[in-house]
Amino acid sequence: MEIMNTNIIGSGLKLLFLSAVALPSFAVASGVFLQKAPPLTVEQAPQFPENLARYHFGADVKALPAGNSATKLELSSNGEDRNTSEAALLCDDPTTGYQLPAGRSSILVSLANIENIASVSFLNDGAKGHLAIAISNANVPADSPEWHAVDSRTLGDGAVAVKVGPGEAKYVRLSFDIVGPGRIADFGVFATPAVSDFTMPRPRKVSFESGSVGFALINYSFTDLHVHARALYASSGDLKAANRMIDDQPGSTYLFAAGDSAPTAVIDLGRECTLSRISAIYAPAPGTVEFYVLNTLPANAEASDQSQVRQISNVIQRVDLPSSIKLSDESLATLRPVGSVVSTGKGRAAVDFPETKGRYLMLKWHPASVQGEAFSVAQVAAFGPSHRGQNAQDAGRGEQSADATGGKEIADGKSILDNKDIPREGPGEAEAPAEGPPPSLPGVPPFTFIPQAPPEVGPVSR
Repeated sequence: MEIMNTNIIGSGLKLLFLSAVALPSFAVASGVFLQKAPPLTVEQAPQFPENLARYHFGADVKALPAGNSATKLELSSNGEDRNTSEAALLCDDPTTGYQLPAGRSSILVSLANIENIASVSFLNDGAKGHLAIAISNANVPADSPEWHAVDSRTLGDGAVAVKVGPGEAKYVRLSFDIVGPGRIADFGVFATPAVSDFTMPRPRKVSFESGSVGFALINYSFTDLHVHARALYASSGDLKAANRMIDDQPGSTYLFAAGDSAPTAVIDLGRECTLSRISAIYAPAPGTVEFYVLNTLPANAEASDQSQVRQISNVIQRVDLPSSIKLSDESLATLRPVGSVVSTGKGRAAVDFPETKGRYLMLKWHPASVQGEAFSVAQVAAFGPSHRGQNAQDAGRGEQSADATGGKEIADGKSILDNKDIPREGPGEAEAPAEGPPPSLPGVPPFTFIPQAPPEVGPVSR
């Protein structure tokens, strides 16, 4: 069933989009039935604030009294990591965490600029104790009155979300008093949300000079909702909320319908990318998860209207995708996953694989048992090699030129956010041509000051 919604934005500008009510994947005899998520709208923008605590935005982090450099960063694999480098907290991989030690310690995060901060959040896995959060505009001693305490609480398991503003700050300090060591991950400092986060994206740095290959790999995720990526299809659930899977917020989850025997999601990266790692965090239920990287949507997919089904090439095209797709068992058998993980109940998984090009990610979960509870997915991230010496915008412009899109990009866009000509970001597949130095300006002519006396004015005759 499709419901036609009409939203009025600005002065009389009407925005039409289709919102589909997804059917659980058990509603078909075999295979997986997917329905398309509606495009992101202006009204939804406040739900997706931008995470400023990222190295690619110029942020930095220190663990006190002692920390480990990024060269010692260890990536998670199959939900396991014993990482002691605080650098993991500012990377894009939600499965790579930081081991929080027992006793008193603190995490000091410095942003690139003074920002209007709204909230702080992270995932807590087992750490027990107390947390206090303070913010400041300057890097001052710990006992300085310039630190403004904004929250104090007992740590609980799962997502920890703290409202700290809105308030201006450049430094965020988390002070821990831990009685039971644990692990924290997917850290975020979120700015007050604005539509400009989508229409005027911040520049991102994707090249990092460090001794760790893993550190450089996970610093920029291609599933960046604020640039090009969008949740495209899901097997069940409230499709208007599908982008929660890629919003970089640990406390924001997407719920599939209760009883969905094979929760499946398709994410459009917006363009062809070279990938070598995919990670996800989801409900801690036993089962398996399969990861796919696809160049096109499956060519032999089935839909209620066969005329709607068409291949979507990696060059951006102005075409409508089918509102629903049925992947038969035969279609699924032709797709080869880049990796799969047997979940032991930790709720996180990551796979590394040889470099593979593709535009679409498909994740398919197989819970060990289908209960009455809804299966949830919090985050999906994808990574690949980046170009040294380039920022994200430069890399994107180089790839856009190679795709010969004429500077336009509209991928299934039916909203103001998707129809904006947003400059490309993210690691590109080809470096943009280098520009030569600008022509030198002529020298400044010598300046000589010549004083001049005003003429004398005689007395005024009456």
